[in-house]
Amino acid sequence: MPTTEMKSTRRREATRERLLDAARDVLAESGIQGATVEEICERAGFTRGAFYSNFESKDDLVLDLFRREKDLMLGRVQAALDIELLSPAETDAETIVRVLDQFLGSQPTDRTWFLVHQEFVIHGVRQREIADVYQELWTQTRAEFATIITGAVEALQRKLALPVEQMTLILMGVFDEAMRNAFLSTSADAFDATELREMLPALLMAVSEPL
Repeated sequence: MPTTEMKSTRRREATRERLLDAARDVLAESGIQGATVEEICERAGFTRGAFYSNFESKDDLVLDLFRREKDLMLGRVQAALDIELLSPAETDAETIVRVLDQFLGSQPTDRTWFLVHQEFVIHGVRQREIADVYQELWTQTRAEFATIITGAVEALQRKLALPVEQMTLILMGVFDEAMRNAFLSTSADAFDATELREMLPALLMAVSEPL
């Protein structure tokens, strides 16, 4: 039977998650600069007291949201790769598209997701007093993504023709560019991955070779 302490911890975690969920929506609508603690609390249905019992400041919340979004995204990438990667009935390019579709099917790559991630970048550049913190988080994100790419390339029995760190930057840039193009060219909320399905396999085939 759960103890009082366990119930309290679960309530606190649930409150924290609701605040982060509310912040995600508010930041997409108003931007990090425009969003207020009051607006986030109202969206989550909590008081300022509940906010400040979980976060020291709005910046503290934003950094926690960054970490949560990063962990969720990388977890979904890894989950997509954990399916049976090799299939004798597929070319390597077809396998890459299948994995991409598996990831996109589990990851909410919608307009809100895109806007929030762009806000992270803008905020880190604009707020010089916390720029080092953001730089460290982006470096960590790239390193974790590089580890996933290394495993995926090895599973496909291929090898990269350039350092995995460079490949990571290229892939992240391609993904961001595809999302930016998709949302600039349409008012739809959902991400149309047509461009990404064409570019990603061609790119990976061009910068790798069979073992």
